[in-house]
Amino acid sequence: MSDTRNPLDVLAAARAIGLDPAPAGESFGTIEEEVVLETLQALADAHPGAADLFAEAAARVQLARSAGVERIEPGSVFAVGRDVLVVQLRYRSEMAEVFSDLAIDLALAGADHTDEVAVG
Repeated sequence: MSDTRNPLDVLAAARAIGLDPAPAGESFGTIEEEVVLETLQALADAHPGAADLFAEAAARVQLARSAGVERIEPGSVFAVGRDVLVVQLRYRSEMAEVFSDLAIDLALAGADHTDEVAVG
């Protein structure tokens, strides 16, 4: 049985949607909020025991600073296959941070906390 709290798949999913942090934490540009939320939902489905962590991450996405709203013209090639033509944008660097923090939280949640620590 595989570990369902593997933080590496969270980082891989972030990279797959273009949230690969640049050197020195400098990620530029924007990303559609809905893309981020859909990715988090797919990850939550793959990590059934960590629903609370994914709910917190989704809330962070929705409460993050707006990078603007894009209105797509109905006849545009960018409108093909879209149900919604108003797109909420978020800052790519902030969304990368959400995924990094989620990976850390998953790792900590899956860690064995029963080890005794010697003091002194």
